Amino acid sequence: MSGFDYDIVIAGGGLVGASLAVALHGSGYRVAVVEPVPPQAESQPSFDDRQTALAPTSRRFFENLGLWEAIEAGASPIRRIHVSDRGHGGFTRLDAAEEGLPALGHVAPNRVLGAVLAPAMAEAADVFCPARITQTHPVMEPAEAGSDPDAARAPADDPAGHATSSPAETQAVARQVVIETESGPQTVSTRLLVVADGMRSTTREALGVGLDERDYGQSAIIANLRTQYPHHGTAYERFTPDGPLAVLPAGEDAASLVWTLPHDEAQAAATQWSETAFLQALQSAFGWRLGRLEAVGKRQVYPLWAVTADQFCAQRAVIMGNAAHALHPVAGQGFNLALRDVAGLVEALGGGRPLGKAGETDDACRPAETGELGPPAEADGSAGSADPGDPDRLAAYARSRRSDYRRTFTFTDGLVRVFSNEFLPLVAARNVGLTLLDLFPPARRALLKQATGAAGDVPELCRDPV
Repeated sequence: MSGFDYDIVIAGGGLVGASLAVALHGSGYRVAVVEPVPPQAESQPSFDDRQTALAPTSRRFFENLGLWEAIEAGASPIRRIHVSDRGHGGFTRLDAAEEGLPALGHVAPNRVLGAVLAPAMAEAADVFCPARITQTHPVMEPAEAGSDPDAARAPADDPAGHATSSPAETQAVARQVVIETESGPQTVSTRLLVVADGMRSTTREALGVGLDERDYGQSAIIANLRTQYPHHGTAYERFTPDGPLAVLPAGEDAASLVWTLPHDEAQAAATQWSETAFLQALQSAFGWRLGRLEAVGKRQVYPLWAVTADQFCAQRAVIMGNAAHALHPVAGQGFNLALRDVAGLVEALGGGRPLGKAGETDDACRPAETGELGPPAEADGSAGSADPGDPDRLAAYARSRRSDYRRTFTFTDGLVRVFSNEFLPLVAARNVGLTLLDLFPPARRALLKQATGAAGDVPELCRDPV
């Protein structure tokens, strides 16, 4: 098969898929995005009224794409973080000025992120919308001389392209993707399919990739708050026996609430309690650090699950964002991890910072040989001649992302487990730990490094511009 419709097709044009499309702009790759819901639609789940916490690594990502100035105009900086354990004495404080940082992070409305990303995505890629992927399978051809047929051996009717014991020496050279559009089905070929269509991804299911999932027994209530006293850029993370409660800066005179409760109680609080009853219960759980909680906006409920895809890549396919891993919202790690997925994939495809700015013209895959992948061979430095679905590249991506995911999942899941347990020795130990964090800067900085996404090997697009 000598011609392909696209080099990369991205399933999902929400925050993660759009970010990837923009990051690939100027790379030389032909990119398409398939998204069921138009960006301006009220039902667009990625660009709704929720607020997203952006770590410094995510700020750097958007700076390197030339998008941060537009996002920052609608974002609120986090100058300080106050962490406490309800009913107990332990607490710790993090301060950007003390750490020599301009901010510990930012909080941006999803609608602001969408307003910036959607037009940049439309410039960077062909966008099929409203549309969805209904089928996909690898396109097989005889293996070329000198290639390793075991790396890609699979029958054409195996959606994921899992390896089999078939003696036929064939390799996957592309994927066929069936896209259901308003005018009917359309079939395209692509050298790489990227799955970024959310936790309940139908495209991941079409690949035949399963999930490991666990119900936290909690739902998150998301709402905007008005408080008596200004937040002065302070984010509050308060642990309670029912689950974490976060109050984040969201403009000069507003705050964003993430309150986790058991499923039934969260549903009742969001849909049945009066505003007065809701604010009274929230005041009891949160305390008086911001004075009286005066008003609450529309309350939305989201069940919380820990989700991990069985593999982060299949044959000529990559799974990222919530389609690969969904985390508990404590510490606001989910989207920041997904952006490091995006940056890691761009790097594995042979790019990094030079892959254009907006507006400019392990076990998951076959193990790769030890060593770094070099840049694409094109003399002008663009990546377009490189094969984005090359098994070695995808294996390198899967390895690099699994270590970051495991570290981040352990961090967030551990916080939920430790602070939801009322076993008295554990309560005492965690409060001593919070106090020690507050008193000893080296320990505090280690926590901050993980919380801000700076732990481990950070992909180039998430580092400071040069």
